[in-house]
Amino acid sequence: MAVSRDPLGMNARNFLYIRKYNPGVAKRVADDKLETKKILIEHGIPTPTLIATFYNRDDIRNYKWNELPPNGFVLKPARGYGGEGILPIRKWDLRIGKTVTGNIYTVKQLESHLLDILEGAYSLQYLPDKAFIEERVILNSFFKKLGSVGIADIRIIVFNYVPIMAMMRLPTEESGGKANLHLGALGIGIDIRTGITTHAIKRDKAVTHIPATKIKTRGIKIPQWDELLLIAAKTQAAVGLGYAGVDIVFDEKQGPQILEVNARPGLSIQNANLSSLRTRLERVENMSIQTP
Repeated sequence: MAVSRDPLGMNARNFLYIRKYNPGVAKRVADDKLETKKILIEHGIPTPTLIATFYNRDDIRNYKWNELPPNGFVLKPARGYGGEGILPIRKWDLRIGKTVTGNIYTVKQLESHLLDILEGAYSLQYLPDKAFIEERVILNSFFKKLGSVGIADIRIIVFNYVPIMAMMRLPTEESGGKANLHLGALGIGIDIRTGITTHAIKRDKAVTHIPATKIKTRGIKIPQWDELLLIAAKTQAAVGLGYAGVDIVFDEKQGPQILEVNARPGLSIQNANLSSLRTRLERVENMSIQTP
């Protein structure tokens, strides 16, 4: 079968894949992290534990902050975009918490942040939102050895139940500990068959070593690779998207956990893999696959 060799552009992605294969109801679920989490839990797919939800001011006013775990938690907007509004607390001492970057937050400051979320300060189109608190992921020792500043994750693009491209997103000092390529995190391409890293970029420029280390970005074997591929495909099926970006983190005790699902995953993953998404999408588009 003849396939395109050109990189997938945003217009082609939107028209040929997102518009065609991602139903509106599935996109609404993926855009709402709280709804996504509920579906993952219903389907038995591992995801960080949900601790609390906030729908209105009374929920915030009546919350018992002294019951939160001392090893921290993460506060998130349900419909946040680009990582905005996410507040990870690393240590919690009943009324005062410290973030992963060392900033101090009191209960009053956390309540103020929650109010901003409910008012839509971080949501898509700045619409009123919901907020929730989930268990903080304790990064697996394998990823700590890579010098990750913050929580590294694995992004897997899944189409028609087939994982077709993947990369590891490694936070840096420059990215502020966030796994966001636009902020300066590393995007490290992963061979989809073997789970071994191949090529890496930082702000779309090739890098051969992880910053501030002697570790080569090429040749890293990602643990439990086949399991990650299956979890990603199951997540795509559960949420109902035909074309999805699935973000997976490794907790030290719980293992692989789905962090979120993206109905419009970015295209820089092609640069990290030196490969065209469009080529791979066309190869699997007409396959008849019944289950993950």
